[in-house]
Amino acid sequence: MSRLIYFSLFALAISCGAASDSGSSGSSGSSGSSGGTGFAPSDLGGAWVGRLTPDDPNNHEILFYFNADTNGDVSGAADSRGNEWASINASIEAEFLSDGKLSMDYFSGAEVNKLHMEGQMADSMRSIGGSYIYQDVLGESVEGFFEMTLSRGSVEFLGIDLSGSWTGGFGVGRRHNERVLSFVLDETGQVITGSLMGADGTEIHSYSAGAGNFLIDDTTIGRIDDFELTADDGAIASCDFLLIDFNLGFIAGVGSDTEVGDAVIAVRR
Repeated sequence: MSRLIYFSLFALAISCGAASDSGSSGSSGSSGSSGGTGFAPSDLGGAWVGRLTPDDPNNHEILFYFNADTNGDVSGAADSRGNEWASINASIEAEFLSDGKLSMDYFSGAEVNKLHMEGQMADSMRSIGGSYIYQDVLGESVEGFFEMTLSRGSVEFLGIDLSGSWTGGFGVGRRHNERVLSFVLDETGQVITGSLMGADGTEIHSYSAGAGNFLIDDTTIGRIDDFELTADDGAIASCDFLLIDFNLGFIAGVGSDTEVGDAVIAVRR
């Protein structure tokens, strides 16, 4: 599914390049402030997972991750609004100071869309918190705060239990075409049952056992690639990727249903 679909959905779209390398190690450097010598660029090395929460509750929470190499250079990132940045074809600027302050900018290839983040690394060197601003091609901005946690590596999302009921919106966006997507998963992420309901309460799709599998492909960052959900009537909802919150209670991404059309998927347990 192309990012052109994303542009048709959101005023805050930030078109970015190809998928980033999401296999970074979750290890951190050893020269942080707890040692009394200040922070070092290597303390930023690893995969960081978290979320961006807007100040305005009318906007929606966004899941986000970024990867940095052992030198602290940010190599790639992605968010649950379908944006991906890779240093090979997008502009990523990051500055990490010895007092633990971090500043990052992500630009599209044309440098007309921008995500700016400013934060502070904790003394534990395992979390970063701060503020962000999204700015789109029209100059419109969304502000809020972010929190990131250093992934423990491939074990971070390995073997997690996704069982239970999940519900939320399908079609959250400026079109105000939200529909309610609900389903029950087993512990492995397999769909047991589910439905997609219209705003008027009518059923659009039903889902039976085996309709889809929320299998995590990258267990370092909680990323599900090439997701498909097949309804009993044959309609297929697909996503390039979905992200799972590090607290394991939120799954989000950009998708398209063959009958309903393009949408944001955002469901909570």
